[in-house]
Amino acid sequence: MRHPPRPCEKKPAAGAQDANSRPAEAQHLTTLQSVPCLCQHLLQEHWEDMMKLTRRTLIHGAGGTALGVLAAPGLLRAQSGAIRLVVGFPAGGGVDAIARPVAARWQERLGQPIVIDNRPGNNGNIAMDYVAKGIADGTQLFQGNVGNLAMTHALFPNLPFDCNRDFRGVGQLTLGPLVFAVATESPIRTMTDLLAAAKARPGALNFGSGGSGGVPHLAFEVWKRAAGVDIVHVPYRGSAPALQDLMGGRIQLMVDGYSLMRGVHEGGRLRVIGITSADRHPQLPDVPTVKESGLDWIFTSWQAIVCPTATPAAVRQRLEDNLARTFRESDLPATLTGLGTFPRFAPGAEVDRLMREDRALWTSVVREAGISAD
Repeated sequence: MRHPPRPCEKKPAAGAQDANSRPAEAQHLTTLQSVPCLCQHLLQEHWEDMMKLTRRTLIHGAGGTALGVLAAPGLLRAQSGAIRLVVGFPAGGGVDAIARPVAARWQERLGQPIVIDNRPGNNGNIAMDYVAKGIADGTQLFQGNVGNLAMTHALFPNLPFDCNRDFRGVGQLTLGPLVFAVATESPIRTMTDLLAAAKARPGALNFGSGGSGGVPHLAFEVWKRAAGVDIVHVPYRGSAPALQDLMGGRIQLMVDGYSLMRGVHEGGRLRVIGITSADRHPQLPDVPTVKESGLDWIFTSWQAIVCPTATPAAVRQRLEDNLARTFRESDLPATLTGLGTFPRFAPGAEVDRLMREDRALWTSVVREAGISAD
């Protein structure tokens, strides 16, 4: 049985003086020396109360403390350091155009800076591999679209990462259609004109995209087969240079997100002739859907943010919760609408589901249509 500590008992030293007869400095020193003794008296006085702590309480307390100590370094980094939001396309592309307003508003809720890190190449696969093998503490994230997070495995079966194994969703950002666009000087003014020109001169028209195997490329290949036309695909290293060649007349057509084209469209340098959503977009009320033009074909992409699978659940949840707050409490939805997309926040679990189901869907589509990344 454990006993309370004994109060300190100090015997006066031989020849010791009475306290009142000592100099002030000596009295002060005696007071300081008596502090440990006072603490022991207090400890004895409250010993019984302290012993009421049960063994179970102590065990739980110790366990919680240990867990807190182990988790603290990663949590502190995740809540204080700058977040690197990696984008697999050049600045100015469709994903980058969404990432920048998202980061600007999300960082205000998180209370820590978010830096956009553009790592283009191989349809975003270089960036995805970088994040998959990188730090898993919430400070390194990836933003991509359905092409990165689902379609890519249908076209590149031997990738060094696996979306469903190596990533977990943080949140969905958009559900976005693509738009068909031509240069302002083009004789093609409608989707009907496009179909007529393509059928009159098979293989004469060129379609530019931001790279082989990307969302615009795959979506256009499916549309092309549904329409029964032959239009040659010209891949670029990013959508921005393709857009420059469209305005310069070196290619005749682009299909991409409106966020990429908004500035030049509003500046009168290109014409949007169709949109792939089921309904017209409020930002483009005069642009008919592809379905309205006579071809029963609808396509919508999506963008989302993911983190490495090993990221602690508490860190991932904090990111998700603050992203949801950003959609509720800021002007982000209005900003994304202005970019020609449909803002749509969904939690990480929904992103995980989309990655699984759309991967299976597009693997089937690519196989049946004979589409390749070339």
